[in-house]
Amino acid sequence: MVHKMPSYNFVDFHAHPAAELRRLRNRLQSAGAVASVLYPIDVDPTLSLTLSGLFRLARDLGVTVDVKSIVREVYELINKWPEYMIDHMKLWYEVFKEGVSEFFIPFSSINPSFGSKYVKQKIWEMEHLGLRGVFVSPTLQFFDPARSPAFKALMEYSEKNEVLVVIHLGMPREVDERLITHVVPGKLSEVLDEYRPDVVVSGLGTPPERVGVWVREVARLMRRYDNVYLTTPDLNCYLFSTDSGRSLINSLGADRVLFGSGYPYRRYRDLIMNVECVGGSVNIDDGDKDYVMMENAINLLKTHGFRVSEALST
Repeated sequence: MVHKMPSYNFVDFHAHPAAELRRLRNRLQSAGAVASVLYPIDVDPTLSLTLSGLFRLARDLGVTVDVKSIVREVYELINKWPEYMIDHMKLWYEVFKEGVSEFFIPFSSINPSFGSKYVKQKIWEMEHLGLRGVFVSPTLQFFDPARSPAFKALMEYSEKNEVLVVIHLGMPREVDERLITHVVPGKLSEVLDEYRPDVVVSGLGTPPERVGVWVREVARLMRRYDNVYLTTPDLNCYLFSTDSGRSLINSLGADRVLFGSGYPYRRYRDLIMNVECVGGSVNIDDGDKDYVMMENAINLLKTHGFRVSEALST
């Protein structure tokens, strides 16, 4: 099927370096992207530390889990990743080596399930590299935000140093439902009552049957905390092409919504469809579309000291 090329330019606020970076940039640019935030995911490729985190999470939640099947799923996922998908230092180097630093905005990723000493070391690396944002995923890193001292230490550091926190709370259907109770967005309130860095929530991987409930949870968080933002992979067509989405956007406003695609974990045709769902939406006016697609991202990045290219700024 041939897709009409989108007429909207955008900043992609959720992409992963799971492919060769120049090719990734070219595909995003062909869809209309003028820049993209790039998130590595800090996991242990040997899975030994991941196993420890999984057992600890199951203990904290009071459940028993099929460890073998979960570890197999995690291994099949990360076995396909390049090294710079896991290591923020290698990603930083690769972005500059490949000459794509004018397009990609790399983040750090730190895994709280590896403990407080590990988090402290990774914060030092993040400072050394000049990275101003950090990506965490309770879903893939197996930690409970409400119970992890290491995560709370990271939140405290981020608040004091104006580091932007992106937290992936996707609820994929493949994961045992008992193991994702801790990633229900409402659970974040226990942490946000104590620490107040700017937080961007992403629901990549949440299937259609869970999207409505998930978005309503995030909306409650956003009404309660003005430092919580939403990026939209797997949500764009729901938010901007349905009556339920329209009522949520009308009640929340568009100023804390950031377009995200989830590419390349979503197919290229899905990326195009997501752009069209926002660009062709009758649920919001053209001014709000500009904010969702680009202006909100630029303003948030500048607020946190990211070096936004001169071309993007204009």
